[in-house]
Amino acid sequence: MSFPQDVELLAIQKMINSSEAMFDRRRRILREARRIISENGLDQMNMRELARRADVSTKTVYNAFGSKEMVIALAIYTYFEQFVTHTEFDEDAQTFPGALARQTTSTLRDIDIPNYMRAVIALYFSPTVHPTIHAVLIDLATRSWLGWLKGVEDRRELHPGVVVRELLVDLSNVQYGRIHEWSAGGIDDDVFMRRSLSSILMLLMGATVGAAHEEVRQAFTAAQSDARYREEIFGAARQRIDAALSALDSKSKAKRSRLTAKVLL
Repeated sequence: MSFPQDVELLAIQKMINSSEAMFDRRRRILREARRIISENGLDQMNMRELARRADVSTKTVYNAFGSKEMVIALAIYTYFEQFVTHTEFDEDAQTFPGALARQTTSTLRDIDIPNYMRAVIALYFSPTVHPTIHAVLIDLATRSWLGWLKGVEDRRELHPGVVVRELLVDLSNVQYGRIHEWSAGGIDDDVFMRRSLSSILMLLMGATVGAAHEEVRQAFTAAQSDARYREEIFGAARQRIDAALSALDSKSKAKRSRLTAKVLL
């Protein structure tokens, strides 16, 4: 599965082949797009305002990215990539505990960034969204499980007829459906976290057999009936998120210090 490479070829390749000045302008556009989404959501995201904040022309924005949807998708993608890069896990991503830890961290992080998630939902369910953007959003929703599922497939612990690629699309649909329900105010944060995890585990239970099925079944039972278990796994997720945000903040401060020093020289 190679969803992210597609979007990089579609837009970021232009950045690599561009001049240093154009590369800087594209990075500035994406940075301001992330800020607009975080502060105000998609309602305030228009190309003229984005161009003004990035100190470029509207034509430059379109030349750089092609469409408003691509700007939004890349802004969201680069934000999540940056966060994931700074998130540390003790568990191997190829194991079920590792996949579960990554999923709970992702689910809890969604609650912290409602404007980003509304933007994701708007793109995901848009009937006109570019297929490559849709594929990237599937990757963001399911990468927690990809490594583990490949191992499950290799061990022949998938039900006959289950195709990993199709299962990942189903997992994505389930997650974005829950996010849509939550972002529209249909359920509160606690219910969202519990139902999101339960829905994912139910789907994985139905797709697996053998030892993989038993691992999922035990986690599902605990998540449904044991409040302490939910507190533990989401508490650990909160610690990872806080550590990642602290690392990002330290990196940002260091960068500002270097820029200040450069100006003063």
